[in-house]
Amino acid sequence: MKNSIPEPFQAWPKHTGNWGRWPDNDRGALNLITPEAVMRGIRSVKLGLSVPCARPIAMTDPNRPDTPPAAHEMVYHHALGREGECNSAGDRLSIRVHGMLNTHIDAFSHVGFRGFGYDGIAFDEMVDPKQGASRYDITDMQGIVTRGVFVDVARARGVRGLEPGDCVLPQDIAATLERLQPGDAMLIRTGVTLTGGKVGTRKADGSANIHYPIAGLHADCIDLLASRDISILASDSPSDTYPSPVPEYCESPVHRLCLTFWGIPLVHNMDLEKLGDLCAETGRDDFLFMVSALNFARATGSPCTPVAVL
Repeated sequence: MKNSIPEPFQAWPKHTGNWGRWPDNDRGALNLITPEAVMRGIRSVKLGLSVPCARPIAMTDPNRPDTPPAAHEMVYHHALGREGECNSAGDRLSIRVHGMLNTHIDAFSHVGFRGFGYDGIAFDEMVDPKQGASRYDITDMQGIVTRGVFVDVARARGVRGLEPGDCVLPQDIAATLERLQPGDAMLIRTGVTLTGGKVGTRKADGSANIHYPIAGLHADCIDLLASRDISILASDSPSDTYPSPVPEYCESPVHRLCLTFWGIPLVHNMDLEKLGDLCAETGRDDFLFMVSALNFARATGSPCTPVAVL
């Protein structure tokens, strides 16, 4: 399968990435996180500083005000025991996993391209509207521990953050490519936590534009990173740039290249401001990186709190 390029992909992307590369291919590029890669991450800890990198959960979506991205309900609050000496409270949480607001990690079953999902499986055989993902669900994305390598594109360009529609380009990551080792996680700060996107833009028919203009990566970065055998790609953006810089191929090419072809998990919408400041202050650009999905069978994504330990 690795050497066979189905006709739909001969124009783009002209390869099938990591299809068929590992005997157990369900974890894709996470197979590159060997014990040696984990130990490399552990050895990168020098300061003992732990930095959580998740955004606060957004309860409203200004782009779709009638569709809350998350909801919180207290389902009970009462006293227990004969004299009420024990108090107790409980919650029900509801989160729309995918989108451009909350921090989450994607499963390979999240997207496909021209009828194919990761590893060449028909996308319709991978997911079912009623049953969820029967293959490549989010349970494959648990317990990720490796070395993270950090590139602060906004700071390197001398800007607060990339403006909507701007791209992280290959030259922005070129200096880092040679430092990457198989199994490393690549973390990229664009600054969109500060600059945001053009919320409220509409499609020609007046409907909400789910992928409103925002900064992200150019598709040309992905094969370069994949050639260095990264295990995961994480960013403070939705990873893709919107509108797509290569609309002739795909609206979300970074998603398709990473998830459908290379089997590289994506972490979106992180808050990398504190981490960026600490890296700039200490001169660090690598650290222990940890992230884990919920153990939620048949889901195509999961909220998460990535952690960097410097």
